[in-house]
Amino acid sequence: MAPHSERTGLKPHLDTAMVQRIKSISNIFEVGAPRADFGYIEDLGDGRGYTITQYGFVTNELETGWIIERYTDLAAANSLTPFLAQLPPKASGTDSAKLAGFAKAWGRELARGPFLQQACDEVADRLYFNPAMEAARTLGVTLPVGRLILYDTILQHGGGEDPDSFGAILERARKTVAAHEEDGEVEFLNAFLKVRRRVLADPANSETADVWRQSVGRVDALSGLLAHNPGLEPPVLVMSDDFNAEVA
Repeated sequence: MAPHSERTGLKPHLDTAMVQRIKSISNIFEVGAPRADFGYIEDLGDGRGYTITQYGFVTNELETGWIIERYTDLAAANSLTPFLAQLPPKASGTDSAKLAGFAKAWGRELARGPFLQQACDEVADRLYFNPAMEAARTLGVTLPVGRLILYDTILQHGGGEDPDSFGAILERARKTVAAHEEDGEVEFLNAFLKVRRRVLADPANSETADVWRQSVGRVDALSGLLAHNPGLEPPVLVMSDDFNAEVA
């Protein structure tokens, strides 16, 4: 199984409203509210350069360059294209001096129209949502909250091969219980969330440790939904010590 593949043909077996509900819940964790925030851009001090939008794109990975390239396809000349030289694979994407003006350029292009948002959505679906739905199908996860859990994990942890990644969390959880076993889906999801919480509390990557330790409430909120609203029936109450929000 390759849960963070870049297959683009997958069509998630969820209606549009449920897809939006899942994304809105993750938006709460990423930007503090259900509504998408394409203008969010901040250096969190986690060694990953700028973190951008509700999807948590980072400038030290290829994803930000892919967004700009796609945006350039849609909008032609723009003020973000020159920054490609400072982003992977050409540069680290973490040099704040070389990225001076990037945040202003991002805001300027957002104001031009919908194409930058479209580019973000396309890349996010390719990297996060579609692989999460593929993983759900492979694992036999059918509950809406289970699909949310898989999506939110790929969104935060990424799908690489490091010990903090979605794939590593999945393998550790699968050693505990298999999701496809009869009546085993909830048990598997609980095991998965326990592993993810341990990773957030004590990640292998020391650069992300401080930020991730502050986000364990994200897992607690998901555990609450698994226990009390596995179908994500609206209104969805997203609650933990760190979160208190509602998604219609």
